[in-house]
Amino acid sequence: MMNIPKQPPGACIRWITLLGILSYFLYFIIVGIKSDPPSSNAVYICDTNNLSELTQCQGLDDETSCANLADADGNEATCIQSSCGYKLFDHLDVSVAGTSDPYSSEDANDPTSFLSVMSIFYGLVPYLVGLIYGVSFLLTGSLVPLTRLVVLGVIVVINDEILKKVVVQKRPIGSCLYFKSFGMPSGHAATSIGLLTYLLLELFVLHPNLICGLTCQKKGGDGDDVYFFAWGYGWQKRESSNPDIDDSGDVGEYSAVTNGRASGEEKIVDVEAGNPSNDSNANVSTSVQSSLQGRWKNHLYAFWYILLLFPVPFSRVYLYDHFKNQVLLGSVEGILIASIWYLVVMRLFGVRFMKWWSRSSCAKWFGLTFGQE
Repeated sequence: MMNIPKQPPGACIRWITLLGILSYFLYFIIVGIKSDPPSSNAVYICDTNNLSELTQCQGLDDETSCANLADADGNEATCIQSSCGYKLFDHLDVSVAGTSDPYSSEDANDPTSFLSVMSIFYGLVPYLVGLIYGVSFLLTGSLVPLTRLVVLGVIVVINDEILKKVVVQKRPIGSCLYFKSFGMPSGHAATSIGLLTYLLLELFVLHPNLICGLTCQKKGGDGDDVYFFAWGYGWQKRESSNPDIDDSGDVGEYSAVTNGRASGEEKIVDVEAGNPSNDSNANVSTSVQSSLQGRWKNHLYAFWYILLLFPVPFSRVYLYDHFKNQVLLGSVEGILIASIWYLVVMRLFGVRFMKWWSRSSCAKWFGLTFGQE
């Protein structure tokens, strides 16, 4: 009879929470799909033909919101549906599919065109990535996806609760989000480019020779120092006094790479968690691998991250949800926040804190780990 591994008591709480989130997500999708346009997510405006500012009304039968306004011919304005289309879902900032002139249906994007469909998909990517990280954390108990979810949360709070309220710049008039929120800087651009920066920093530190031979490793006097890799958070110098090395063995296995090989090969050293001996020949098994074997894998990861996240800001401009300067500033914001968070917060304090916390009684009760993903 197969023995089922005993699970920590708190793991059940994680899984129940996960079930609740997935149930709500399914309900959210079903309700959104059933809302055929024109729906409650459609946008209605007074037909004043004013291309600098829109006036919102409540529906085609609204006779009061536009009563004191005039249309292009000088007659009393009426309430019409904006040609922007409609918001994809009530709580998601994505238009279907935007327009250059909200008063004219001829200037609207075709929501069934390839570019519109791809733009709508990329508009959903930040939400989907956040959902995936949340599901991964609740399902496995790994703290690594949680840290990536945290950096997304930090960017969202700074962008939506601080910068947008300080700058106060409206979205393009062709956006179905025109009356919902401000557009400067773009939250989609900040989160997608910020997360891309964060992941590439992880990947760059993971594989020191990923980009044009640049390296995060510091060579010693003989150019042959050895570093340990804590999965997802980079290289730790091979020293017995290194505070980031987990003495309990809970973190998992590390790898070490000997830097400075003139032959273009990397020496991969498998070592157990803890403080390894400096004599790698006597205490660890070694194998020589081609440098390209490890590099191509990481190149593919980098390509996948870029393919998934880099087009997001462009999709926001195509759907008329943001001006170009809004996505540009949002991208710069994301790069700065993610870089500071990774290089300062995570590298100096976060990794050490996560390893310490993963050994606490609370983390063990919930079944949380800080090791290989």
